[in-house]
Amino acid sequence: MDIQTSTERLTLLDKVNVCLQDFGDHVMHLVFDIEGQINLDRMQRAVYLSLIQHPIMAQRLMPGWFRYRWQRWDNNRLEQFPYCDLLTTDTPEECIHDFLIREFDFQKQPMVKLAVIRSPNQEHDTLCVKVSCVPIDGRGFLIYCESLLSIYEKLKYNPLFMPEKGNVKTRSTKDLIPYFSPIDALKLVFFGLKNQLTDARTAHNWAFPFRNHPKIKKSYYCYQFKEQTFSQVRGLRRLYNLTFNDILLGAYYCALQEIIQPTKNNLYCVLNTYDLRRQELNPQFERVANYSSFVNSNVPLNENVDFIATCKQVKQALDQRKAHYPGMTEGPFILPLFSCLPFAISSRAVKALLKHRGERIPVFTNVGIIPCEKMRINGAPISNVRPFAPLEFPPKLTVTLATAGNTITLSVGFSKNHFDEHKIHQLFSRMETLIQKAHTNGIQAAA
Repeated sequence: MDIQTSTERLTLLDKVNVCLQDFGDHVMHLVFDIEGQINLDRMQRAVYLSLIQHPIMAQRLMPGWFRYRWQRWDNNRLEQFPYCDLLTTDTPEECIHDFLIREFDFQKQPMVKLAVIRSPNQEHDTLCVKVSCVPIDGRGFLIYCESLLSIYEKLKYNPLFMPEKGNVKTRSTKDLIPYFSPIDALKLVFFGLKNQLTDARTAHNWAFPFRNHPKIKKSYYCYQFKEQTFSQVRGLRRLYNLTFNDILLGAYYCALQEIIQPTKNNLYCVLNTYDLRRQELNPQFERVANYSSFVNSNVPLNENVDFIATCKQVKQALDQRKAHYPGMTEGPFILPLFSCLPFAISSRAVKALLKHRGERIPVFTNVGIIPCEKMRINGAPISNVRPFAPLEFPPKLTVTLATAGNTITLSVGFSKNHFDEHKIHQLFSRMETLIQKAHTNGIQAAA
């Protein structure tokens, strides 16, 4: 199936993500173990076919002074490109880390790259998937990986298998407009302006401890909760009528407060995501691209922070934001800039806004439940799943949460020249301790 070399306009969020490349490496990773070994030729073919099913991944950015465009790679280039590297090693974790920090220019090569980590003394491989997240969000990345592995499995039984061709034109938040009423638009504008003022006051109230340094030294850290902690989160949901995100964000706030010790009795905001797919009446498999948006949850933290009380404040803040923002938070403020000005000018303005607003705000993003049962290789579900979000700078803490089975994983990309790894471990460990202690106290109080 030929993939034409036509061009497409960037969506609004594509344009925002182009600007965000100035503030981080803007790549995402998924690392997981599989039973047995990967067939490299079949995986190579599967990646190529995945670009047919998810055509946005077959594009490259073409810069321009007036506007950027997506241009599809020539089909011969896509078929011949080496997507999957085999790395044989006695030190798999070091090899994984080296792949995580390796930089690729996705304007010179397709936007997906895989590495198979193989240890001579083990009976399983580890697969690392790296993608550019200019055209894709965390949830979309999981959808893409699910499709990729499904194609790989189908090729085992039918080497001539061809996936259904996807549609690159159904990616824009404009496609969500028919789902909103006029009152939604009024809410969006009114509360958007109101919350912008609040965010401007709170954006710089706290920052994770860091050192000034002229160079970035990329690294990644991953922390996995005990399986018992997952059960305790579910118990807290029942005890206090909280959501999973309320509890984890509440733990994030409280643990940050203990480490940062910010000015007392003030508002502090964490930038977190929620999934705009809740607005879609008919979700489509090919919608890989960015449909998530950011909200700031502003929560007042006092000197003596109570964990459950903070979780309830988070719930209230998020419920208000979701009610006020019907799903397109960036649009009313950034859309006019990109619509009325050449990209070279509008991008400068947007970058200035992003830097002013988000230079110090901690980020907490939940990519959701990883469907391990659906993501199978050699007939068995993937295991030991670790997602990694982009590393952001100047020094900014961007934490990714994901759940696979009964395992909750927190990960972060950071600069070793700016952050101490033991502080990050302290943050994640304290989050787990807060959850465990609150569950024990709740059970005792209920008894």
